[in-house]
Amino acid sequence: GYVQACRALMIAASVLGLPAIFLLITVLPCIRMGHEPGAAKYRRSQLGGILIILLAMCGVVATIWFPVCAHRETTIMSFGYSLYTGWIGSALCLFGGCVIVCCSGDAQTFGENRFYYASGSSSPTHAKSAHV
Repeated sequence: GYVQACRALMIAASVLGLPAIFLLITVLPCIRMGHEPGAAKYRRSQLGGILIILLAMCGVVATIWFPVCAHRETTIMSFGYSLYTGWIGSALCLFGGCVIVCCSGDAQTFGENRFYYASGSSSPTHAKSAHV
């Protein structure tokens, strides 16, 4: 039973990862979705960070639960590199999600002080039109 539970946790982690990445890509400063306020991007960044943390928790539980139960059942001592890769990946996802959630600023100033350049403006924006 523990093998199926660990498998389900890893599948849940994989399913949570895709929307989290899409949410975090839409928060990048080079991507604009209409004339949305900075608070909308802030909420998306917070939701993406929380999904990354949930992904990491599913991975941590699965990669710790499996070797404990497998050792108790068969007393094997070596599990291979994939288990260590799962631990490191889960730890890095947990760290990255915490950084995203904690360091994204506040909702009022999120997205301010960002400069966007529009083509076709009356002022020269490159060296050719400025006659430099």
